[in-house]
Amino acid sequence: MKPDYMALDQRFGVKRPDVLVYQSEPLSEDLTIAGSIKPNLFVSTTGTDGDWIVKVIDVYPDSVGGGQAGPAEGGFQELVRGDVMRAKFRNSYSRPEPLVPGKTTRVTFGMDDVLHTFKKGHRIMIQVQSSWFPLVDRNPQTFVDIYHAKPSDFRKATQRVFRSGAQASGIELQVLPPGGVQPVVP
Repeated sequence: MKPDYMALDQRFGVKRPDVLVYQSEPLSEDLTIAGSIKPNLFVSTTGTDGDWIVKVIDVYPDSVGGGQAGPAEGGFQELVRGDVMRAKFRNSYSRPEPLVPGKTTRVTFGMDDVLHTFKKGHRIMIQVQSSWFPLVDRNPQTFVDIYHAKPSDFRKATQRVFRSGAQASGIELQVLPPGGVQPVVP
């Protein structure tokens, strides 16, 4: 893994069959997000633990600056923020709990604050995945102490993300009004 991974083009993720990708239409005006990002996922797994990674990505237009951009910028996918929640810590970091295989479970967490403007013509992309190795150690998909996991603890699991009705997963973002926040003058 290159040390500048977080600054690299994220296009590789959309090609992976284990990554859910959601993308807006091109924005008609600049849009600035500020503050925390809060994923609210309804998920299930065939295992007893699993990781949930959410990435917020700024997708540049295929042509940048009015002309055809080179491969370095045309369609470039800039990672704005990415974070992981190990499901066994979804309710408490001090008291981990296993998942019940096949049972829908709510996993919500706060990601680090961000201040980012998606420019007019750009798209907002959300990627959801259950592995981010080698940035995050491999989860064996079983409720064990990962640092002492034996090879037999690692199992294949199927992860599901629910997207409709009362179990509609989503992401909460704080959007600044056009023109940004105006200073208060006494």
